[in-house]
Amino acid sequence: MADTLKLIRTFNSRIEAELVKSFLDANGIKSIIMSDDAGEMYPSTQLYWGVRLFVKEKDFEAAFNLIDSQITET
Repeated sequence: MADTLKLIRTFNSRIEAELVKSFLDANGIKSIIMSDDAGEMYPSTQLYWGVRLFVKEKDFEAAFNLIDSQITET
């Protein structure tokens, strides 16, 4: 049975998504970035559709708590 992906957050830019992805990776949670920007050829489309970050459903709660802890600390 394949692992189900769950949307953890939508960002305004790929840079923001990459930073959070790196943070999750450093904490042992794998994630996937999906963006409809034609392979980064049209980054302006990120403003319309956003850049989505997905994690496995089983890791969702841990990932959410990690991201939330960083947002509330600043």
